Order: sequence, then structure tokens, then C-alpha cells
Amino acid sequence: MEARFDFSKVAGDGYKAMLGVHGYVQHSGLDLGLLELVKIRASQMNGCAFCLAMHIPLGRQHGVTEDQLNLLVAWREAPVFSDRERAALAWTESLTRLEGGDVPDAVYEQACAQFSTREIADLSFAVAEINAWNRLMVCSRTPPQLAPAQH
Repeated sequence: MEARFDFSKVAGDGYKAMLGVHGYVQHSGLDLGLLELVKIRASQMNGCAFCLAMHIPLGRQHGVTEDQLNLLVAWREAPVFSDRERAALAWTESLTRLEGGDVPDAVYEQACAQFSTREIADLSFAVAEINAWNRLMVCSRTPPQLAPAQH
């Protein structure tokens, strides 16, 4: 796959604005491993190879286990996720899909049981950020940057 264009070159100010959101999310105080789980799950849902190739190694760096990476697509059935991670993943899927134009009350209540209101807001920024990056990388057909052994 060949890239259509590079956002950083053709829309530099917009790209910088996205990096600003990224900086906010990374410094929000939420666990970086949890944030990587969220980013990987949304990227799986959106079919963004670029973001998956980026966030899976970052997940490993921030303590996401191989079992978690391997079972993330089936997180509801996998015993390797904490209640907090499950709440974050449910929140991620609900915000990514927005089925019926809403996030179900049960998903919000699950999030409230594990996160403060501020943390839910920051988690929402994380989900919004990765969904935006997914869409930007998919529409521009930005190819994943693979490790040399994967070529």
C-alpha cells in the first residue's frame, strides 16, 4: 500500500493540534499501559494497521502482557484483564461505535465504578484521540512502520 499523502506535510497546523491532544492524554495521569490497551482496541475496531504497529510495541513497553495483547479482541471472555481495564475497554468500544448515537448507561456506570469523573473525561479524550488518528491514517493510507524482521 502506498500513502496518499502525509498530514504532517500538507496540514501541519492540524497535525500539530493532534499532537497537542496526544500530549494532554499522555500527561493526564492515566496509566500508560491502560492507555495503550485503549488505543490498540480502538485501532483493531477501526482496522488501522499504522496505529496497531505503533501501539502494540508501546503497550509492551508500558506493561501490557503478551496474553493481554493476544486476547484483547476477545477481552470480555479473557481472564487476563482487571475490572478497571474492562471498564476502559467497554468505554472505548462504546465511544468508538456510538451505536444508536449514545453510550449506554450500563457502560457509564461500569466506568464510574472504576474511574473518577475526571478520569472518565481523560479516558474519553484518549478514545477520541486514537479514533481521530485511526481515521487520519486510514484515509491517507499511511502504511505501518514495521520492524526490520517483519519485512
